[in-house]
Amino acid sequence: MRVPRFSYPFALGAVCLALSACGVSEKQESESKPKDLVPCTVTVTDIQEGDEISGANLSYFVDFVVHVPGRPDRKGSQEPVLNPIQVAQIVAVSKDYPCRVSASKPGGRVWIDWDKPVTASPSPAPEPSRSSP
Repeated sequence: MRVPRFSYPFALGAVCLALSACGVSEKQESESKPKDLVPCTVTVTDIQEGDEISGANLSYFVDFVVHVPGRPDRKGSQEPVLNPIQVAQIVAVSKDYPCRVSASKPGGRVWIDWDKPVTASPSPAPEPSRSSP
């Protein structure tokens, strides 16, 4: 069976185009992320299913409160595409997630790490009361 000559260059061109597109998106992501990020925590206050579908993942409308040490809390929202495990963690495991915000633009975008829920640490046990003899 003979393969037409044009299919190889066409396939090679498609692969090169796909690889260059991946490189551009990575470059744009790194350029759009400021260098002065400070740690923070978000607490999810509401989550609702969105309209976007990406493979087995869906988008969700997520409302949250951003806690930055030394600054007043602020409300925010995003529509991230999350996998079912991440959604289950938000609903059942923890409403708190680590994040980063720009120190120079505190009201700007929030980068949330949806893969690392912050679980509550157990409260210390109260000390037994001592009665005086």
